[in-house]
Amino acid sequence: RRRGGAARGAALVPSAAAAPTVKDVTVSLTFIDHEGSRAIVPGRVGQTVAEVAEMHGIDIGPTAVAGVVERVNTDAWTEDLFGEGAALGYDHVKVPPAWADKLPPRGAWELELLQAYWDEEDITTASRLASQLPMSKDLDGIQIYIPDGIPTEGAL
Repeated sequence: RRRGGAARGAALVPSAAAAPTVKDVTVSLTFIDHEGSRAIVPGRVGQTVAEVAEMHGIDIGPTAVAGVVERVNTDAWTEDLFGEGAALGYDHVKVPPAWADKLPPRGAWELELLQAYWDEEDITTASRLASQLPMSKDLDGIQIYIPDGIPTEGAL
């Protein structure tokens, strides 16, 4: 036997847990802006919708992740995780109901940020922050609607 390896001439057997292929970790997203323009782009499992948009130069507004996320460990024990939640509400997107069940539920803090940055009539049950939407293989083909920008008062 050679040191640290299989005997000479022995066939190499692939491990049961082969590394994922690019196809295994790639998902397709369709971004649709308020004018109806579409951009179909690839993303990676584990990225957020905001990261995919930024990677492809799609403007959804600034994002910042540094806020508090409440993790529910049991019915009696919740834990605040600092530095893991959204810190801004600019990255407002809308997710069609068919995809909403495949995403983590919208938390109270996410809704509070949406309400702080957007007018009440702009927020619906489909409203989410793109920085809080992690991609999974179940979301391959998801459509993300980008509403018109933050309303401003007066001249800029």
